[in-house]
Parts: sequence; C-alpha cells; structure tokens
Amino acid sequence: MKKLALAASIALGLSAFGVGPATASDGSNQDSVMKEADLALKYREMTPLEVTQGKGIEFTIDGLKKGDEVTTSLDNELQTAEKDGPYDGAVVMEEKPDDTNVKFTVTVKRGDEPDRVFDARVHIIEGDRGDYDDGTLVMDPESTTLDESLYQEGLNLTMVNCSSKDEVLFQVFKEDEEGRSKVWEKRQLAGEDESASVRYMPRDGMPDTGEYEAVATCGDLEDTASVTVNPTEPQE
Repeated sequence: MKKLALAASIALGLSAFGVGPATASDGSNQDSVMKEADLALKYREMTPLEVTQGKGIEFTIDGLKKGDEVTTSLDNELQTAEKDGPYDGAVVMEEKPDDTNVKFTVTVKRGDEPDRVFDARVHIIEGDRGDYDDGTLVMDPESTTLDESLYQEGLNLTMVNCSSKDEVLFQVFKEDEEGRSKVWEKRQLAGEDESASVRYMPRDGMPDTGEYEAVATCGDLEDTASVTVNPTEPQE
C-alpha cells in the first residue's frame, strides 16, 4: 500500500483549523431533515497543481435528495443533486492559493428548509502525491490528533481505487487494554471516480484519548489506518 509521497509538508495542528460540524443558517439545523447530511473531502491535503487543474477540490455530501442545490464559496456556481444519496461535487480554483490553507464553505439548499452550511479547509502542500494501490484508505489526520480537534473536525476517510458502484464499509474502532470496540460505521457507494469519502465525527461529546483504528472494506479489498488521539489539555 502506498501512502502520500510528498517532498515537503507544512505541519499544522488541527486545533488551529476551527472547523466544526455544519450549521443551518438560522441556527435550527437540528429540526432540519438534512441534519443527517455530512461533508467529506476526497483529500484534505492537496498540491497547488491539484486544486487548480482537473477536477480540483473534490467533496462528497451524504444524505442528499434529488433536486438539492449545492454551491461553494469558491465559485458560487450552482450544482444540483440528480438522485438521492451521496452527492459528489468539485470546485477548481482559478489561481494558485497564496496561503497554506484554502478555507471555503459548501452550502446545501432544499426547498424552504434552512440552508445547511459546511465549513471546509484544504491544506496546501508541495510535492507529488504519487500513486495509490487498489483499495487504499487515505485518512486525515494521518497519525496523531488532539481530542478537541477530533471532536471539531473529525477523521476524513477516503477509499480510493475501488470499483465504481461497489459499496464501501467504513468502520472506526477504539483500542484499549481489553481489545477493541467499534465506535462508528458507515456505508457508501463508490462513485464514478472509483472512490468513496466519509467523515467520522464523534457525536456524543469529547472523544476518549488513546488509539483508534479505521478500517475500509470494498469487495475483497481492505485497508486500515491508525491514529493516536492525545488530550488537548495536559493531564495532571
């Protein structure tokens, strides 16, 4: 399995990102039938060339309905979901970013319901992504994060090079002295780009610190990635 092959990367603590769960424009998102929708980026680390050429920044929003309207603050172009289920969108930047982070929002409109606004941020890196083997799980953050950052931003999980229309099962396990227990799972069909992207967000409060393992399965392909969650506040 090949991971990112990057010449250089600027490491930033996720606690500086400040990206939390999506909100409705009038604060009533808990009453919206869109509350199950969630945004995941295909890659949360991209090169300047990747964000300005080809498909650009790719994202997936789960839980949409046919006719839902999607816009991003980067181009304000209207995109429309053509079917129920996960929606794959993309936005190409016109110029290479000056900053090491590209911050933007993705807005979903559904009839008279409150808008659902997702905050997103792509970290700009230098180098070459390289190639991935079939069925590779790309996770961000890759190895370590803080409990507060995990609660606010979650784990971005993408299974790449998986047959289009195959169902991908994503699972997250918490490891401890007694073994491991499953804390979350989600299924998603791979899109035409032969990938599926989801985001694990702890919903029941601040997550426990320690070791976590993400597992993605697509047909007979399976890959895993581990992350250590450290306390934001120093332990006494």
